[in-house]
This record gives sequence, C-alpha cells and structure tokens, in this order.
Amino acid sequence: MDLFLGLDLGTTNCKALAVDLNGQPVAGISTPTPTQVSEQSGKAPEYNADTLWETIASLIRQLTETLKPGTRVAGLAVASMGESGVLIDKDGGPLVPILTWYDNRTIPWVEWWRQRISEDNLYRITGLPLDHIYSACKIQWLRDNYPEAFPRAHAWLNLSDWITFRLTGELSTSYSQASRSMLFDLREREWSRDILQMMNLDHSLLPPSLPSGEIAGRVTPFAAQATGLQKGTPVIIGGHDHICAALAAGAVNPKIILDSAGTAEAMLVTLETPIFRKGMAATGLCCGCHTARDRYYLLGGLMAGGVIAWVSRILTREDNPSAITLLMEEAKKSPLGANGAFFLPYLDGSGPPDRDPRAWGAWLELRLQHSQSDLARAAVEGVSYSIRYLLENILSAAMFEATEIRCVGGGTQNHFWQQVKANVFGMPIDTPQVTDMTAQGAALIAALGSGGFTDETEVLSLAYRSSTRYEVQPEDATRYQDLYQQKFLRLYPWFKEL
Repeated sequence: MDLFLGLDLGTTNCKALAVDLNGQPVAGISTPTPTQVSEQSGKAPEYNADTLWETIASLIRQLTETLKPGTRVAGLAVASMGESGVLIDKDGGPLVPILTWYDNRTIPWVEWWRQRISEDNLYRITGLPLDHIYSACKIQWLRDNYPEAFPRAHAWLNLSDWITFRLTGELSTSYSQASRSMLFDLREREWSRDILQMMNLDHSLLPPSLPSGEIAGRVTPFAAQATGLQKGTPVIIGGHDHICAALAAGAVNPKIILDSAGTAEAMLVTLETPIFRKGMAATGLCCGCHTARDRYYLLGGLMAGGVIAWVSRILTREDNPSAITLLMEEAKKSPLGANGAFFLPYLDGSGPPDRDPRAWGAWLELRLQHSQSDLARAAVEGVSYSIRYLLENILSAAMFEATEIRCVGGGTQNHFWQQVKANVFGMPIDTPQVTDMTAQGAALIAALGSGGFTDETEVLSLAYRSSTRYEVQPEDATRYQDLYQQKFLRLYPWFKEL
C-alpha cells in the first residue's frame, strides 16, 4: 500500500503525518520544536539548523518504523513556518543561527526600507506590507551581525526548503514560501531583481522558485540512511504552513475562510488574481501565491494563541499544555462580557490593519469585585474581538462575502473559545476531524506531485471531513456585536494615544 508523508516544521511542534489514497491519516507523530538561546541572541529564542534536521529525520524514522510491512512511502513534502531561513555554504553547512519568524531584533531595518522604497511600491512588487518579520530583514540583520559568514554564503533556504535540501541535495523553494520573503515579484513569480539590487544581494543566493506540487528531487542515500525512507523516494515542493493547511481544509475558493489557529492566528481568503490596489500596503494584509495551482490568497495574522498561552500561565500559575484548558474552565464561570472587565490583547504589538509593534496589552475597567474568572473571560473575548477586526478588514479588501469559516490548528481543541469566536464573528465555525491540517496538506501535495492523485478537485473531495460545527447563538451574538462596536473599536484609538 502506498502512503504519502507530510512534514510540518512549526513554531511550537514538528509533526510527521502519513495519509492513504483517500487522503486520510494512517499514522502520525509529533515532538516539540527545539530552540536555543545563544550569547548573541540574549533572551531571543533561535533555532539550530542541524538540530532541526536531526529532529525531522528522527520523526520520519520513528513514523516509518510503525508502518505495516509492505507499506511504501511513495512521496513526501515539507511545510514550515514562513520568513525564517538557513544560510548555507557551498558544502551545504549552515553558517549562522536561525531567527524565529517573530524575532524583534530586525525592527530597526524597517526604517532602512522606508528611506529607499515607498510602501505602496513595495506592495505592488511583493504583495507584502513593510514589516520586520520577513526574510529580507532577517538577511540584512544576519549580514550586519555575522559579516564573516556572508563571503562564504551559497544559498538562503526557508526552513521547509532546508529540510527538502537535506533530503535531496537540491536547492528549491515554493512560490508560497517565496511570497513570505519581501524579495519575490508576485506578478512575475520570480525573485525581484530591483529589490535585490537595492539590497546589494546576489541573485544567486536565492534558490529556484516553483509551484507547490513540483518534484524537488529524490531522497539521497545519506538521507535514506538517516530517515529510513527508500532511496529515490520523490520529495515534492511543499510550502508555507498556513497555505498548506488551506489546501487540506478546502479553502481554495472565495466562499471559505481559513482560520489557522496556533501560536499566531491567520485568517485567509482565496483569490483568483492578486490584489495590488493603491492603499493595500496600509491595511497590513499580505497577498501571496497559494499552494493550490494558479490561485492566490489574502492573509492577515496576529498573535492570538500565544497571548492566550501567556494569560494562562499568569492566571493559572501553570506552564504546561493543561494551563490553557484550566483557563477556559475559569473563563466559563464568568458571564458574557466578563462582568465589565475588558482586555486589549496587544502583548506582541497590534496586527493588521493597525500594525504597531509598540502597542501594549492591558486589562481595563477593573474593580475590586472582579475575579480570576472575569480576567480569563475578558482575555478570551478580547483576543476574539481582535480576530474579528482582522477578518472584517480582509473581507473588505477582497470585496466579497464568505459563507463559512473553517478553523484548523491547535486552537480547535479549545471548544469554549471556538464558540465565543463564532458568536463574536456572527458566522459559524467548522472544525475538521484531522487535527494536523498543515501536515495533512503537505501530505496531499506529496500525493499530487508523485501521482497519487490526478487533480486537486479529487483531493479536496476526499480530504476535508467535518468534526464539530459551532453555530451562531443569536442572543449572544447580538450582545457581542454591541460590545465590539461600543468598546473594542473605540478603545484602541484612545489607548494608542497613551
């Protein structure tokens, strides 16, 4: 029996998932993503490229050892977080540490860009608003802080491309990962020579860009020994984690919104053509290439699950996965509106459309009678309002109405929060049976690229299966509408002045 393997190198966890010819999981395994703190980084977490490869190789081996005799991994693909990358020398060895996608040390480079290109022009080329998180600013920071490394640099690879390279020995990237670099010409689907010239960055440093689903190469003898895969197994170009999840969720037409709820929460709608209207840069939204062929997306993201995790640690005094469950149980004890307590969730700055890395978080309107449960409920509601604000601006920019939200990621396990979100959004939320949608999306791409499926329509008809649907509760939705309009939308502009 042929199986297809999807790998997901995420901010919090690394996952491997095998799916069958029905697109359904057969076996899966997960482990925490290893981080390190170096003397150079201070308190900022970083990744070690060799350690990430060893972690993924070990996951693959552990998974393949559980498969039944006669089962063959017929293809695999890799998904990962965007923006972060590995700088390698001509022998394939990493030269510098890997910055996390959210590393704030690159913020000073934003002013460098402002002095050289208008945000509207940058958006017209790349589909991205100017932001410190993208690969371009990371490359500049690394070049400034590790000047001895760049004369030996041979290639810059996103994390999914790094794992693909270790499996195949071939340099490549997906359109969807290139879309997260601030170096990619979205119209032409190739690296922007104008931007590279402005940065004084050699074009040869960037790998060939291809659509998701193309064959990147085949498993080398070295990689076969490290992973337990058969030598020659095709490795398919995967992509950016949120966009791989969108494919698995069936979010490839404008009527279905993807809500990818993890450490960061991303809202995505699918486009048939990219949007380059004047003023789009000011929205903070991102336009890029979808993992679905000849499709694009409009996406905005903010720190949501990470904020809830922080609140959980503060209020429950627990620092483990059960802390969020405890927080949700506390939040249930408080009535809708948290007895008047209110929370602004900008612990990592504010997201689109009011991007401001200096924004603060706060509990407001507190009284002596407020309890821990009220603070917990206020936090869940405040984060939900911020996601609604993001969603409204995405739909306004895309100029269409959607009918359904499909939520994927670790946040789907928090049932209370999903119901609050459905009521705050005023739109039903559907969650899938498969919890690892990014890994499933990568596995489906592997199946498409290696001939397991003939077209995406077949994949989408098989892959997505509903688990829980959170319907809008009209009375609660009306009350949330009032709180959103009268408090949330009015508080942020006032608070920003402080």
